[in-house]
Amino acid sequence: MRSCRLWAPHVVPGAGEAEPPVRRHGRAWGETMPNTIVRAADLRDQVYHVLKGRIIDGHYPQSAKFFEISLAQELGVSRTPVREALAMLVRDGLLVQMARGFCFPQFTVAQLNEIVEIRTLLEPYAIHTLVSRNSAEDMARLGRELRAMLEAAGPTKAYPDAHRRAREHLFSHVTNRQLFEAIERYNDSIHYIRQSTLGSERVRRISYEGMLRLSDAIAEGDADLARDLMVQQLINTREAFLEHLETREDGTVRNKSVRNKGA
Repeated sequence: MRSCRLWAPHVVPGAGEAEPPVRRHGRAWGETMPNTIVRAADLRDQVYHVLKGRIIDGHYPQSAKFFEISLAQELGVSRTPVREALAMLVRDGLLVQMARGFCFPQFTVAQLNEIVEIRTLLEPYAIHTLVSRNSAEDMARLGRELRAMLEAAGPTKAYPDAHRRAREHLFSHVTNRQLFEAIERYNDSIHYIRQSTLGSERVRRISYEGMLRLSDAIAEGDADLARDLMVQQLINTREAFLEHLETREDGTVRNKSVRNKGA
């Protein structure tokens, strides 16, 4: 039988004696709380942000596989924070779990159409709201900043990174954090397809010119035009994504009819 511990009554210390600190769950009042758990959470988050940053930046090829042991060795941490970080990336839709390890998700045409449809509902609305609710001066500055970021790279191989940073800068001004996080989640989920499509000079040129027009519409404070241009950007995105799915590794094209399925 489990014994109960008897607590002694409180004794008032005598003259000159200091009141012993009252303890709460093994810790004296006023003592610093142990930070072991905080460090563990921080370590998990650090691993998560390192891996997410690499993924979004296109550090890994589409065929990459992720394993706890090798990542833990590379990053100099135990397997636990790596395991937790990988689970967070699965939650974000950036990775999927296999029988052994993790990999990037493979989207069907129907799934890509659904993701672009959701983005078409979210992003044009966010931009229209942003432009219509802010001052002309603020929007003129934002539009100039976006144009400068894009023109610094031009439609070159440096454009995908400039495009990513310009989008991040644009949507960071969205004050509805739930809307911002939803946009970020669906945008990040298809990052590796974007890296592949923007590898095409033709697609880069179309995206670059469209983003410049969008930047100018924002600078002019034209909320309706900015919304419509964002819709067009997403239509172009959808076409580029579907073309990417239809193209075999040898450069030939699969059955074109797949483009209309799930549209």
